[in-house]
Amino acid sequence: MPGQARLRWADPFGQAAPHATLEQDQRDAATATENSGRDHGAADIADADPGEAIGAPGSAPSVTSRISVQKVCSLVGKFNKFKRDLVEEIGFGGMLGIQMLAKLNLKFSAWLMERVDVESSTLKIDEQRVLQIQDHDVQKVFSLPCGTRSICPDTTEPSEACKEFMRASAYLSKGAHSLKAAEAYLLRDDINADSSKVQIDCFKIAFVIFVVGHLLAPSTKHDYITIDFWAALNDISQVKEFNWCAYVLEHLNRAVGKLKTDIRNRNITVHLVGCHLFLQVFYLDNLDLGPLSKTKDHLPRISLFDYESVKKMIEVITSNVDGDTSFAGASVRPLPFKFAYRHLGALKMFATPESTTKATLTDQM
Repeated sequence: MPGQARLRWADPFGQAAPHATLEQDQRDAATATENSGRDHGAADIADADPGEAIGAPGSAPSVTSRISVQKVCSLVGKFNKFKRDLVEEIGFGGMLGIQMLAKLNLKFSAWLMERVDVESSTLKIDEQRVLQIQDHDVQKVFSLPCGTRSICPDTTEPSEACKEFMRASAYLSKGAHSLKAAEAYLLRDDINADSSKVQIDCFKIAFVIFVVGHLLAPSTKHDYITIDFWAALNDISQVKEFNWCAYVLEHLNRAVGKLKTDIRNRNITVHLVGCHLFLQVFYLDNLDLGPLSKTKDHLPRISLFDYESVKKMIEVITSNVDGDTSFAGASVRPLPFKFAYRHLGALKMFATPESTTKATLTDQM
């Protein structure tokens, strides 16, 4: 985007901005470090553990993230059918089908995030490949509730279930904002068909807090979350009436702004917050990757993306030019398909008259 500092993963479709860039800083640091033969900070991100800083001592900046698919998968893997049914009841069943992604490519996430235009709600790879991002795209990826009520930080008199969850968290000396307290409640053996309504509601509240903190809107805090959605949890029976997809995008947009500020300021460490996993799945699912492309008629989309296939998809689209990395090596997936995402520039490039008509109808659904 014109006038903005950019991570210098070179894009073959455009010129790198002549401002502060993450990879330039990494190369400068590597050059200045004795016995350093390569750009450590930009090299090993592909196999980074979530939350682990990427970069060898002496290299700068590093990229970190608190997002943890592994913790979510590990937790839900311990749920019995009763607990899984409770998750389904609140509309968060898509979290149950996420495959174990023990490591995420943080460089890929950062590359995508810097190409998000918050004002137009688009992911812009180049002038022809522009993908519009809407609430329903998040719904297709995660199968989250996409209701009509907005989630706001307004506080109301807490329900009995909220009060009970706060008391239980305080008993653990963690507090309601602790992700460990939420996890402890979710793993309680006494949550079963004989549990009281308040206990069942507390379980549901704890699950939302846990998946928001670890996956849907992670922050830079270690095992703690700022709960700006208490109002949506106050009556847990109405949780599906709220637009959780818009909530995820709102926090992702803030994360994009933070990343771009970090780049401009040449920060030594860049912390990725927000659900950048959504961007990875959304982008890869929109690309025409031949046999690697996922089947067209399955929801939620996230359940199709396992570690090995994601790794292969990223490898196919990755290119390196003069030490810079780009992930732009594929065309946008032809439309239409049953659960098509909304494309702006792609229709002009790839659609036939027949498919354009169908895609227009799809976008109106």
